[in-house]
Amino acid sequence: MDKRTYPEAPIVGVGAAVFRNDTAFTGPPPLHRSSVLLIKRGKPPLTESWSLPGGRVNDGESLKEAAAREVKEECDIDVDVRDLVKLYEYIERDKDDAVKYHYIVFDFMAEYRSGELKALSDARDALWVDMGDLDRFDLTDAAREIIREGFVMR
Repeated sequence: MDKRTYPEAPIVGVGAAVFRNDTAFTGPPPLHRSSVLLIKRGKPPLTESWSLPGGRVNDGESLKEAAAREVKEECDIDVDVRDLVKLYEYIERDKDDAVKYHYIVFDFMAEYRSGELKALSDARDALWVDMGDLDRFDLTDAAREIIREGFVMR
């Protein structure tokens, strides 16, 4: 079992900016809207923050396989993992300046394929959020940037 707090080396992780076309709006493409999947984190670091689904890469697992698995484990949906959006490094230090968390996270753009969204495992909540409503959620600057860059790539 790996040591997630006070690790001896950085932990490799993945995240996914998952998009879907919202079919609640009818009419030609200008009336179709896109939404992105957000989860409320249930475990540290950043517990209770809204973020992207993701987690640690398992031994022998490709980055894209890990991203798809993490979305399935946290949200019970299937996705097609596409392109790498950004490589992100997260380091959190404690009051004594020791490294408490150190993750190197590969964030991907992904498209919703199927399944009924529900919060599972590490996610306390999971929502499809209209791209125009992102500012209503307490997201880190990094998560916002990954979502916006992923949306442009899409």
